[in-house]
Amino acid sequence: MATTGDRAPLGTPRHRASTSEGTIVEHEGINRRTALAAAAIAGSGWTLSAMLSPAEAAVRVPGSPAPVLPAGMTPWLEVFVNWSGETRTSPLWTVAPTSADQVAELARWASSNDWRLRARGYQHNWSPLSVESGSTQESRVLMVDTVKHLTAITVDPTAMTVTAQGGASLEAVLNAANNRGLSIMHHPAPGDVTIGGALAIAGHGTAVPASGETRPAGATFGSLSNLVVSMDAVVWDETSGDYAVKRFERTDPDIGPLLTNLGRTIVTSVQLRVAKLSNMRCRSYITIPTWELFAKPGSWGRSVDSYLRSCGRVEVILFPFTSFPWVKTWEFSRYKPLLSRGTSSPYNYVFSDNIPQQISDLFKKIQTGTPAIATQLGPAQQKITATSLTTSFVSDLWGAPKNLQLYVRPNTPKVTANGYAIHCRRADVQRVLYEFHNYYKASVNEYAKRWRYPVNGPLEIRVTGVDNPADVEIPGAITPTLSPSRQFADHPEWDTVVWLDILTFPGTPYSLQFFQECEQWVINNYASYAGVRMEWSKGWGYSADGAWQNQDILQNQVPRSYSQGQPADQGWDSAVRILEKLDPSRIYAAPLHDRLMPPNGG
Repeated sequence: MATTGDRAPLGTPRHRASTSEGTIVEHEGINRRTALAAAAIAGSGWTLSAMLSPAEAAVRVPGSPAPVLPAGMTPWLEVFVNWSGETRTSPLWTVAPTSADQVAELARWASSNDWRLRARGYQHNWSPLSVESGSTQESRVLMVDTVKHLTAITVDPTAMTVTAQGGASLEAVLNAANNRGLSIMHHPAPGDVTIGGALAIAGHGTAVPASGETRPAGATFGSLSNLVVSMDAVVWDETSGDYAVKRFERTDPDIGPLLTNLGRTIVTSVQLRVAKLSNMRCRSYITIPTWELFAKPGSWGRSVDSYLRSCGRVEVILFPFTSFPWVKTWEFSRYKPLLSRGTSSPYNYVFSDNIPQQISDLFKKIQTGTPAIATQLGPAQQKITATSLTTSFVSDLWGAPKNLQLYVRPNTPKVTANGYAIHCRRADVQRVLYEFHNYYKASVNEYAKRWRYPVNGPLEIRVTGVDNPADVEIPGAITPTLSPSRQFADHPEWDTVVWLDILTFPGTPYSLQFFQECEQWVINNYASYAGVRMEWSKGWGYSADGAWQNQDILQNQVPRSYSQGQPADQGWDSAVRILEKLDPSRIYAAPLHDRLMPPNGG
């Protein structure tokens, strides 16, 4: 089955605007991106669409002239705004290629004309792996919109694979697979991410095997990157001596760093392994106190470890200044349990998207200079969640895996987040969480004693397995070299990954200091019995100058975490060399890549 055509972000209307040259430009309706773009350009006299043709731009916007692109491609100017609004650029030249061959043409053009290309999907990311805030036309970055045309999807039920172009949304991929009786066992919660973007950062959900559970054929407890069978990417081709579309099979040694490529290429197509999965049951709990959920290892009660043993799939959302988190569990259930409510669509937690006036008012107070309101916001969110789970009849749901695991819409409150992947033994998961919660609670309370409230969003916890290349069922399959859930080669007993994220509104006073301290605590505390990696899509590498600025983290901690125990040809330096070989002109390198992977080794 094939799904083609342009797609707007899920749930948003599409509008058309005619340029001065008569070209019809399709763009999104008034959603989070255009609203933020409007705010960013309000002082410059721009219209809401923030999309101008070269002719219009020459008259209305100061800056460099439009680049002369290969035949058949006309750029426009558009503001880039990421999920949290922290990354906001000046209007950047943007183009929407209609085929993989056109992407290759753009790569050859960029290499010859000293420009850089950055793939642009739904901008649902925190870290500046595309562009950095404040980027202007003078940066000579051409944004490549993949969601307008590069969205085709085909499903092969016999081979149990889904093949999707890089701009296809995760929701569209899951829908296509579901329509043929196939699914992905766990995946990110938002549907408005491109499959290319999800692979770039090793997207994941939450899942480890429950006690006695056998992995279903075609499924993985690792990241989405571990499901790749093959991929097409635009890279340097030594045979032709230029950039071209090249197919990489999972056994190709060069595919390792491309499986989680951090945006250092443009993936035009990917083939994923999928599985035949039964329906799932998702239950929500909000009556388990933190002292029981995060109890000392070996304690009796409803701990995270107890749910991992019984269900294997757990997510914890702890609102600040509360003691009863929202706990979700998922487990396979072929038949609908008597007390469950069946659902045939995703995004079932309407209360988390349609913000009540009470919560909206508290948001505004925090954002307008009253951070202490966080002590009221957390409890209010917890109370509304507890009430809504019951009154909306969504505390016990049954349906297709995608309908229970997709629950974040574009209008969910925009917060920033730090993110860490803690590798440990399955038996040590409870210890990891016991120690972290004690630190987190003590730190938040210590700040509050000084009338400082750096955290006003929830603490989110997920647990997955590691990336085992055998799961893709291809002899000789290569490991995703740069996936945060890649196995530590010298610690095969570390078979589990605990994902820790703390959320807060961008710009909250003292949040940067709080995140710096948290990061150092995580690195130091777990060094004796676990491994720590950064979650690529989130905030990390904190210094006094902000996230992704700490040179010790960028140049030492990150490379070390991917080289520890690895053969020389499978570590960080090897991955960087391959990426440089595949992109010798560094047309895909953003400023963050220049700091993380400096040209010629720095």
